[in-house]
Amino acid sequence: MLGQYKIIKKLAAGATGELYLADDPQKRQVAIKVLQLERQYPKQMDRASAAERVLQAAHALSRLEHPNLVQLYDAQAADDVIYIVMEYLRGRNLSYYIAKEQLSLEEVFAVTTRAARGLAYAHQHGVVHRDVKPANIVYNRGSGAVTVTDFGLSIVTGLAKRKTKMFAGTPYYMSPEQLTGDQVDARTDIYALGVTLFQLITGGVPFEANSLDELIQKIERDPPPDILAVRPNLASVGVCLRAIMDNVLQKHPADRYQSCDEFLEDLIPCADVIVNTLQ
Repeated sequence: MLGQYKIIKKLAAGATGELYLADDPQKRQVAIKVLQLERQYPKQMDRASAAERVLQAAHALSRLEHPNLVQLYDAQAADDVIYIVMEYLRGRNLSYYIAKEQLSLEEVFAVTTRAARGLAYAHQHGVVHRDVKPANIVYNRGSGAVTVTDFGLSIVTGLAKRKTKMFAGTPYYMSPEQLTGDQVDARTDIYALGVTLFQLITGGVPFEANSLDELIQKIERDPPPDILAVRPNLASVGVCLRAIMDNVLQKHPADRYQSCDEFLEDLIPCADVIVNTLQ
């Protein structure tokens, strides 16, 4: 048992916590993310701050209802551990498909579009994810359902008024401003979704390196590779895709799409051209 929840099995484990499948008192299956704060924040002061931030974000998220966002039911903190109770999603995250089952271009664009719609809704309600990546987007290939999940690192716009030096997120998908500890907003999620789209299409991330320092330097300074050079079979129809990737991976937030809706205004017609031409 974990409080009022009956644990069925462990689903996954990571550097900051574990994910469990459980039954709740309402006789439904739920997923419980257990965040072990001491693993990431050695100082008690930092753990307390992180717990407050995550619980506030969870409270905000629990009020959101969108088909492309995971539904949160409950969140509690005790002894430097946070329990986040959410809907149990059937399907696999995009990391699985990148490694095991390549998605068609039609699926790639559909998944990205639905994820962007979920993020747009979250952003409109003041929530920034901060850790958008393939592992945090679940796709049910049978039903077509796409769900952005794992908001454990999210923030609510307005809660933090000054720069934060917390290094939160996954470096390959982090925007330059996030790496430098600057204030982040919706445009950081848009950057990360752009990296995810790049990886879904090419199989690799835009920037790779042998060390974290080298990776950070590349993300902050180097231009991203031309996606059409990596996927030359798209060269005849993908000029619009190159323009989208050039925009979404800009170093400065002001030079990127300012909202997911702007991103979708370009992505949807571009996807239609590519998919319909290659069919």
